[in-house]
Amino acid sequence: MSLRFNLALPILTAGILYAGAASAQSLPYEQVEAPARWKVDVGGGITHGFSATGNTGDDINFTAWGSASYRDVVYANGLDGLGWNALKTDDFRAGVQLRPRFSAGDIEGSSLERPGFGADAALYAFKRLPGNIVVGGRIQQDVTGDDAGMQYYGSVGHQRVTPVGLLSTTAYVTGGDGDRLQRYYGVTPAEAPGSGYAAYEPSSGLSGAGVAVLLAVPIGDRFGVGGFVNYEQRLGDTRDSPLIDDEGIWRAGLIGVIRFRSAD
Repeated sequence: MSLRFNLALPILTAGILYAGAASAQSLPYEQVEAPARWKVDVGGGITHGFSATGNTGDDINFTAWGSASYRDVVYANGLDGLGWNALKTDDFRAGVQLRPRFSAGDIEGSSLERPGFGADAALYAFKRLPGNIVVGGRIQQDVTGDDAGMQYYGSVGHQRVTPVGLLSTTAYVTGGDGDRLQRYYGVTPAEAPGSGYAAYEPSSGLSGAGVAVLLAVPIGDRFGVGGFVNYEQRLGDTRDSPLIDDEGIWRAGLIGVIRFRSAD
């Protein structure tokens, strides 16, 4: 029995849309497409190591995708939720989000009550440095009364146009307070009897660090495909959780979209 779902996949967005459409929403990389008043992307594909519905991450799962934005100021997509770039310049983004927090999924044969679908309120800031390197981070807090506490995320990324498509590389760390890590990776003394697990109460701190490589390829003006590979290493008390089989996680996916744009 194991829990193979990670509590957040913030790096996924940049890799599954053509021409960096999602990254333009909160990450101030250099522009690679003409500005538009509004943008809409819809599509889907397959992923391994990730399931928004809590299905076993080791399975091949279908993932639907939707994204929309107005002047890259107000936006929505399947991973960031609803967002607003309250401060937006050519090389800086800062704002707020109401982010979905995906189901952890049940553990077969165990009576543990796992976290269901919820939401976090988030604050973020990202800055572009010379060489099209973007650094920044995000803090987010449970707002749905699920006792899921706070999570934080920091990253450094680089993006460039290649002969094949738009290539993004991101290194990141994640962590949380004791409530967040307990909710997803812990077992309380009250839950332990009959669950198949001993009690385990992780402390706050870093929970993971990883690297993601993402390639977005245009197909004409209206279509695109994106592929990503991601490795994440568990850190701190999360690594020792009885709910985790492996200290490292591999994720990969391939997603296609159709794009709609208005003139600026």
